[in-house]
Amino acid sequence: MNFLKPELLTLPAVSVLILSAVSGCAVMSEDECRTADWHEQGYADGTNGKSSSLFEEYVSACQQYVFVDRSAYFRGRRDGAEVFCNPSRAYDMGLSGEELTDICNGTRNEHLFREKYERGYAVYDMDRQIREIDDALNEIDGYLRSGDFRGRIYDELSSDYRYLEQLRYSAESDYNRLRNSEGRSARVRNYRSEMEKMPYYRSYTGARTVKENLQRANEELDRIRYDIDSVSRKMDRTESQSEFQKYKRERDCLRDEERKLRREIDRYLDSSNPEYYRSFSSDRHRCHR
Repeated sequence: MNFLKPELLTLPAVSVLILSAVSGCAVMSEDECRTADWHEQGYADGTNGKSSSLFEEYVSACQQYVFVDRSAYFRGRRDGAEVFCNPSRAYDMGLSGEELTDICNGTRNEHLFREKYERGYAVYDMDRQIREIDDALNEIDGYLRSGDFRGRIYDELSSDYRYLEQLRYSAESDYNRLRNSEGRSARVRNYRSEMEKMPYYRSYTGARTVKENLQRANEELDRIRYDIDSVSRKMDRTESQSEFQKYKRERDCLRDEERKLRREIDRYLDSSNPEYYRSFSSDRHRCHR
């Protein structure tokens, strides 16, 4: 099945401002703590848009060695923040999905910077919403092509697919308006909530569970086939008639379990309303008694 491709959605790669605390390691070594100029450290963190919470990481790492000068650090950070919070960079930051920390709070250009950032981020987020719609379209397309869905649930998934195609068309139109206006005052829909309004949303979400049920059923079929092959090899190797008959009974029993499980799967797929949570099993172990 064909649907629209996001040919124009080549946004810059997402570059997230990663706080050094994420690594779980101390942000400074003992030597770094002892030689740190806290005003310069604050300035460097400010110009790089770091969160104010990073200072507490410095305290935790360094207070056992030196006095951590909070006042000097935050004076430097404030000076660096004025450099970082230049409104000319804000739109591109939002457009690329960069994380905005509390760095611009209280700066001269805070409101203008945040406004431009949010315009860019609105374009970025609309691109993400289109990709989420594409993911759902691909998922449903896979269900429809798999042959695992029949009757009513197949029809409902087809209806959901057509709904999402139209939704994607509208989302792409909104994306173009946002991009062309650089995010200025363009009102757009919330497509994440619109996706949940697809006509048969329960069939869409339930199809995932159906696929999981079928996967478990096929895994059980694989185990039965493995046992059948194993018993067949024993039949080929034995020279005892009694053992041959014993293995033959096992193999016939296993084949019967395989047929029963296949019939169970077929009935499940042919059901007009398949149970979303269904356990498939066999009694293959009895065949080896």
